[in-house]
Amino acid sequence: MRGIKFIKRMLLLILQCAVGVEVLALIAVFPVLFENLSFNLSEYLRAIYELNVRIITFDHFLTADGQSSLFPVIFYKYFDSMKMLGLGVLAASVIAFLVAYLSLILFNNKIKYIKNFIEVAESIPDLMLILLLQFMVIMVYKKTGIKLAQVVTIRDEAILLPVISLSVPISLYITKVLIHYIEEELEKPYVILARAKGFTFTYILNVHVLRNIAEGMFGTSKTIFWSMLSTLLVIDYLFNMNGLLRIMLTGRDPFMVGCLLIFVPFFFLFRVYEWVSFEGRKDTQ
Repeated sequence: MRGIKFIKRMLLLILQCAVGVEVLALIAVFPVLFENLSFNLSEYLRAIYELNVRIITFDHFLTADGQSSLFPVIFYKYFDSMKMLGLGVLAASVIAFLVAYLSLILFNNKIKYIKNFIEVAESIPDLMLILLLQFMVIMVYKKTGIKLAQVVTIRDEAILLPVISLSVPISLYITKVLIHYIEEELEKPYVILARAKGFTFTYILNVHVLRNIAEGMFGTSKTIFWSMLSTLLVIDYLFNMNGLLRIMLTGRDPFMVGCLLIFVPFFFLFRVYEWVSFEGRKDTQ
């Protein structure tokens, strides 16, 4: 019985992924529909068919100039971008956890002002923050001769500033959500009972609250992921990194392959986690 249920879920998962890929294919060839300022339905349908054949065989994907294959260059760009994204997620998570944790431990009576400050800081556009960071590094170098970080990728790859630019904006959002979840958890009956029994706030926070909000925090990971991807595109341009997202905008084939490389693995990651999490909740009930 469990085996049949597992097969059904896997088939449903594959079907959902296939539908998602097909939607991406429809978007990728959409310009064909209105090419040369006319309505080209037959050409659009033919382009969809040809693209689906290439997706199934995963072959004959060319660069924007149509002269050379996208492989394996696009894989290198993909891994470079995912490395930057991973470093950004790690840095943002560490910053958010430290700020939220220390705020609740050391400045619990001032938490309202901290949340107001986060709200104001969140209103600063990512582009402005990145430009300010670059300007600061350049000014320090001009005044002191000390090069704090690589401003753009030319011969040496810029890493520190892009990671900071990627992680700081989203860390504000994660901090806000983390504080919200912790405050919500602290109002639950078991916390009130634990306080009545004499357990310290730090003990309750470390042993119970942080563990119980972990699943809720993962639920926000999709928002975090897509937000960081959009920032990563800006970073690709401003730091001259020529990453995956920048290449995706050069043509139909790079766009489609880039979408597949991003969508498929993360779709399965999120869906499998939701599946396992749901089964875990059922077992505990």
